[in-house]
Amino acid sequence: MAQATKESFEKAKAFNKFDEIYAPVLPGLKDIVMKHQDAITDAFYGALSNDPIAAKIVAGRVDQLKATHKVWMEELFNGTYGDAYFDRRYKIGETHVKAKIAPYFVEVITSFLRRAFAEILIKEDPAALQAALAILDLDALIIVGAYHEDRMRRMSEVTGMNQKLLETLMSFG
Repeated sequence: MAQATKESFEKAKAFNKFDEIYAPVLPGLKDIVMKHQDAITDAFYGALSNDPIAAKIVAGRVDQLKATHKVWMEELFNGTYGDAYFDRRYKIGETHVKAKIAPYFVEVITSFLRRAFAEILIKEDPAALQAALAILDLDALIIVGAYHEDRMRRMSEVTGMNQKLLETLMSFG
């Protein structure tokens, strides 16, 4: 099911030379970013709690979600971004889809985290900041891909059309 998103992920990594340029930089940033992890996560969930829709989604689960967020952040800086990484990130996307979290939140959350990481890493060097932003972009691509694939699956079920045919028809614009 995740094949189209997986292909996009691999193409995006190749296009940006992610594995050659950014992946080697990310493990060296882990300690720097994780020193600020609590502050970033607190600010992140504070912002979500101030949004009426997001507040309902996170209500009663903030501590659990903060722990999950910490694991997610640590994995951003592990230095390995292959199949296992993709599969974990895609599962996050599927979880968001099942919870009926609007894709809008993936975009605004990624934007929030880009700014938070930039604030920390701007003091390091441009390569550090570029690497952190590159991995956030890849994560957003995967998670949003799960939404796209879910929509295509549902459209296929409703129309009875093969998903490949639907993709082809949509490509004609």
